[in-house]
Parts: sequence; C-alpha cells; structure tokens
Amino acid sequence: MSYTPFASAQPSSQASAKTRQIAHLAQQLQLLAQRTEQLEQLSATTAEQASYMRLLGGYHAAWFMASQRVMTPGDASDDQGEAQGQQGQ
Repeated sequence: MSYTPFASAQPSSQASAKTRQIAHLAQQLQLLAQRTEQLEQLSATTAEQASYMRLLGGYHAAWFMASQRVMTPGDASDDQGEAQGQQGQ
C-alpha cells in the first residue's frame, strides 16, 4: 500500500466544497425570499392602484359623455330654437 497525499486530501476538499455550496445555496435562498416578499408588496400596491385607475376611467368616461352633450352643435341649436319658441308664445 502506498500513501498518496492526494487521496487523503480529496475527502476534506470535497467536504469544504460541499460546505461552500450549501452556504452559497442558503444565501441564494435568502435573496430569493427577500425578492419574493418585495414582489408581494409591489403586487399589493399595484392592485390598489388598479382600483383607483378604474375609478379614474369612470370619471373620464363621464366627462367625455357630458362634453359630447355640451359640444355637439346640433343639440345646441335645437335647444336654442325650442327656448326661443317657448319665449315667443
């Protein structure tokens, strides 16, 4: 039997490599957990903002419908003609 330094050093180097890999994996998992929590917070904020955007869209739709009634020239002349007809009677 011959003694080889490489053969005896190999198990300890594998153990240290495994330890480093496990430490790196733990660090990556911690980072993933932090980013998942941040994503959850951002998703909640986005959902809240979406409800406000829905309300804002409703307001804009109401403004556009109201402005259509005010700005349509045909309706304005009909209303004025009716008003003058009623005043003349």
